[in-house]
Amino acid sequence: MFQRKHKRAKPQAYVIAEADADEEARGADAGALKVRALGARGRIAERARMRVMMCASVFVFVFAALGVRLAFVSFGGLGSSQTYAAAPRAAAPRAEIVDRNGALLAADLPVIALEVAGRDVWDPEEAARKLAGVLPDIDAAELQAKLEDGRYVEVRADLTPAERQAVFDLGLPGVRFAARVKRFFPQGDLAAHTVGHDEPGKGGVMGLEKVVNRFRGKGPMQASLDIRVQQILEEELADTMEAFEAEAAWGAVMDVKTGEVVALASLPDFDPNAPGAYPADSRRNRATYDRYELGSAFKSFTAAAVIEDGLGDETTTYDARGSFKVADRRITDFHGENRILTLSEVVQHSSNIGAARMALDLGAKEQQRFLEALGLFAPLPIELAENRAPELPYQWGPVETATISYGHGIAVTPLHLLAAYCAVVNGGVYRAPTFLAGTKDEEGRQVFSPETSAAMRRILRRVVTDGTASYAEAPGYYPIGKTATADKQSASGGYQDNARIASFVGAVPGYAPRYAILISFDNPQPQEGTYGYATAGWNAAPAFSRFVERAAPLLGLSTVNEATALASFVSGEPPALQRQAKLSRKAGSEAGRGKISGGNISGGGAP
Repeated sequence: MFQRKHKRAKPQAYVIAEADADEEARGADAGALKVRALGARGRIAERARMRVMMCASVFVFVFAALGVRLAFVSFGGLGSSQTYAAAPRAAAPRAEIVDRNGALLAADLPVIALEVAGRDVWDPEEAARKLAGVLPDIDAAELQAKLEDGRYVEVRADLTPAERQAVFDLGLPGVRFAARVKRFFPQGDLAAHTVGHDEPGKGGVMGLEKVVNRFRGKGPMQASLDIRVQQILEEELADTMEAFEAEAAWGAVMDVKTGEVVALASLPDFDPNAPGAYPADSRRNRATYDRYELGSAFKSFTAAAVIEDGLGDETTTYDARGSFKVADRRITDFHGENRILTLSEVVQHSSNIGAARMALDLGAKEQQRFLEALGLFAPLPIELAENRAPELPYQWGPVETATISYGHGIAVTPLHLLAAYCAVVNGGVYRAPTFLAGTKDEEGRQVFSPETSAAMRRILRRVVTDGTASYAEAPGYYPIGKTATADKQSASGGYQDNARIASFVGAVPGYAPRYAILISFDNPQPQEGTYGYATAGWNAAPAFSRFVERAAPLLGLSTVNEATALASFVSGEPPALQRQAKLSRKAGSEAGRGKISGGNISGGGAP
């Protein structure tokens, strides 16, 4: 017979506890222990209470630790330098580029890109047609072909807010808007070769844009450029380039006291917002990268070296009649005076014969020493990557010594020439060019004595007043300078027929130079009114004059009277020093008169 089995009762759990107050009231001994049985439900409740207490303890500990950390950071735990260091450099934005006055040259700009996933598009023909309807610059047929292939297409790198809304309203599948950062150049093609441009995924690839890759998170990078002066330079170069049908043009403005490049141009140019739309030749920086035989401007270096070595002065004479034979070569003048010339006249009338005779007196080794000191043997230590070393002759014998004296047989970049010229006119100190503001070289390298430099300023002033550069005159600024027209080299070697590089390198104000300026044209052509000439005196010199008249006020230069300028040219001192010396002499004279008469110039003292 089936018998019902009773389920075994669960064992009781016992704990030892002190007798409570009720038990004491019933007569139980105080402090007696009892055994209290707890069931399963009691055990669970006890465990729950323990877990709650543990969790609460953990939360209290965590929040206390966070509070301590917050107080530590807020009241001096981490300095600002530590905070910046903790941020990853790659995540920081690229620095803006501004000119010396704070005008924006380049900046990151947030944009919205339009992309279409071809695999998600229902009807490629409809999608392409509708997108072309709101974005007219799109090639609908090309876009349709890409979408039919299932490709992921970037339709536009940046959309305006109105264009984005118009595309959104189409309601097309597969259309996506991507947030991006685009490098923007608000000045367009102004100073394009110095500012440079960037490429997607690479950052800056030329000019200061390449330099700014290292300026992440450091604030704006201030260029030495002044875009007001830059615009005037580019306009004068472009106008003269067009008028004389030149193939190219370049120019630069440099502060002779600091080495800062205030403006630099190379034409033809390009818009860095769309560099791919221009030929590669337009993106080439001719002023810092291309090398040329820049001609008679080198006569300034030759004359300065001869004066510095004590081999001649402004009045030393050289026979410039006929021609001058050096080894197996015969040197002639383009339009020779055919007479004996002083050293000053050799530069003034740009005599190749006179310059060659000076250089041979100087000797090859001394010539090399001076040219090297002027930075003409090595690449310029500038910030731009577009930079090359001069091209020197394979051998340096008497013929090379003679031809280099007037700028043939050695090829340098235009900026090399300008930097060397600054040392001739600024008191004899060579300073390397820089494209960043506030990085000036205060000391520089002394190449010529102040006396040699003063003599050269007088000589170069005569080039404008009585020589080959009369059209470079700028009333009130008394410019100094030198014309240079060199035969243009051919790619196969030798020189091209009837092709030239025409340049003028000068400085203002001539009596106390502050800025040096170079203007050059590649193969200008003769025009009506130039009597068949296309030399520098007819194109580069007038462009220099117009530039000075427009830009000098912006550069803080003011005109002076002839007497003030003449006194500075004669003494070799700027007007400010002359006034100081004059006051000192006057004070000394008055003091002398006071002592002779027995009086006191201060008005006090015992009788």
